[in-house]
Amino acid sequence: MTNITDLRSSLEAFRKAGTIDTSIYANLTSKLKAAEIEFESVEKEALVYKENLDKLLAEKLVLEREKSSLAAQVIKLSNEKAELESRISTLQKSRPVLSSSNLVSSFASSLAEMDKGLKKVQSGSKYLVSNMNVTLKTNIALEEGELRFQLPKADDIISPENLSTIEFSLRASPEKPGIDSYVEVPGLVWLSKEEAESKLLESGFKVGNVLEIESSKPQGTVLAQLPSEGSLAEPGADVDLTVSRFLSVKVPDLVGLGIEAAKVLLEKSRLLLEGVKEQPSDKDPGTVLAQSLGPGSEVEANSAIVLTVSTKVYKVPNLLGLELESAKKVIEKSGLQPGGVNEQPSSGKSGVVLTQSPKPGLEVEANSKVDIVVSTEEKEVVPEKPLRPIPETIVKETIPKVTLNTSSKLQPETTTKVSRETSVGASAGTPGQDYKLVPGVTGMSLEKAVALLGAQEIKVGTISEAASTATGGTVISQNPGAGSMVNLSVPVNLTVSKKAPETQLRSSTLSRIKL
Repeated sequence: MTNITDLRSSLEAFRKAGTIDTSIYANLTSKLKAAEIEFESVEKEALVYKENLDKLLAEKLVLEREKSSLAAQVIKLSNEKAELESRISTLQKSRPVLSSSNLVSSFASSLAEMDKGLKKVQSGSKYLVSNMNVTLKTNIALEEGELRFQLPKADDIISPENLSTIEFSLRASPEKPGIDSYVEVPGLVWLSKEEAESKLLESGFKVGNVLEIESSKPQGTVLAQLPSEGSLAEPGADVDLTVSRFLSVKVPDLVGLGIEAAKVLLEKSRLLLEGVKEQPSDKDPGTVLAQSLGPGSEVEANSAIVLTVSTKVYKVPNLLGLELESAKKVIEKSGLQPGGVNEQPSSGKSGVVLTQSPKPGLEVEANSKVDIVVSTEEKEVVPEKPLRPIPETIVKETIPKVTLNTSSKLQPETTTKVSRETSVGASAGTPGQDYKLVPGVTGMSLEKAVALLGAQEIKVGTISEAASTATGGTVISQNPGAGSMVNLSVPVNLTVSKKAPETQLRSSTLSRIKL
């Protein structure tokens, strides 16, 4: 940035010294500004990359520490595993093994004996043992594909941590009712979950397992049932239901990603990209600047999201003072398109840009058109001489001597006229010649006045300017005057208004203009 500042200072010095003209200075300044912006953009990107690198290094350090900790835990667990395997091997050699079938049958026999014993009791109340919950502490072994148990002896002193806990239930199998007692399962599909549960209870059934799956149907709608509608089932049987639910997803953070990467992430997150808005930014084109759904928020699956992405910033270059061809090249190089080219008379060099639209420095879209106005040489209108001599009157307007005082102010009503000689035809024409009445054009714009005189086949003579309070370009006087009879070869001279200069003249030094 120091070098760019030095360059700007050098350019300013060259401009003040007159080594380079204004157009070159403006062009170089514009290029220097673009280089400065690009340099700042590169600095910002480098800073982001550095921050990301530091973050990755910190994460790497944390992972390495976790890896070391996990490795130590693996070694510890491996040692514990080897110790347990050794102890289990010792227990397997010194303990008898009981198969799972023998274990369960032993408890089943105990359950049957208890039930039989209760039936022998002569009492008013009758008891029934229908199930038994068993919890065992034992060693488990797998031999020849069968699960076996090693039960400790009564006099063994074994830590509970070294034994496995087994829990299971035994229950008597009730006699199944006959087919005559079965009832028909009601239809539950497309009902709400609450309505289905109520209907099952009314029909003598119970709600079994309820499975929720993603569906476009309303939340909690029954999509399927098992047993199906019309099936026969015993009273009190379970009926499993499958109901719909909306799957909620977490909105990812897309800001800073490229648009293509954001699309891939949205697809994986089960969200729909509804639209993409563009916004000029100094970020890389296509970078996500904002998102309509907040990052981290919980929304329904397939929810719509709108992204705002960056577009390249196109600034209108400064074309003032450049020649037409150079201006067009600068416009195209800036990513814009040349627009309309209009001409305006000027006392300076022709083909130089005088004004432009849009103004320099404005941010516009790519390929926007830039309209310019270039200078042309002023053309002096010389009145034609009459074809035939006619009576004429020479009217001379003399400019009185005016003393300029830059410290004084110009009176707004003062008008200075250019000295000229105008030949005006006599009011009465010579027989045999073409004469016409001159129309009044005072107060009209110059374009309308010229068009009206042309329609009357009357020529326009000298067009001069004079300071006036009237709008610029308005005809403030004509010679010959309105209603004069002139020959068609005699032109009509016009005086149009212009803005008064900032420097004003003392009224005491002005004298009346004598005709």
